[in-house]
Amino acid sequence: MRTDAAFGVFVVGLALFMLGMWMGFAPALMMLGGLLMLGTVAATARQRRTGPDPEVTFRPGGKDRPWKR
Repeated sequence: MRTDAAFGVFVVGLALFMLGMWMGFAPALMMLGGLLMLGTVAATARQRRTGPDPEVTFRPGGKDRPWKR
C-alpha cells in the first residue's frame, strides 16, 4: 500500500473514531476506526526496503574498491 493511500485510510479511521466519540462513545464506530488506524500503522511499518543492502565501510578503500585508496 502506498503511503498516500495508507494516510487516507488512517484519516478515515480517525474520523470514524472521532464520530464515535461525538455520538456518545459508540463502541462500533470507535472499534472500526481504531482497527483501521491500527491496520494502516501495521501495514506501513512492515514495508520492506527494496534494493541492495547499503555498503558500510569505515575505510575509504577496501578490497572491492581499489580505485578509492
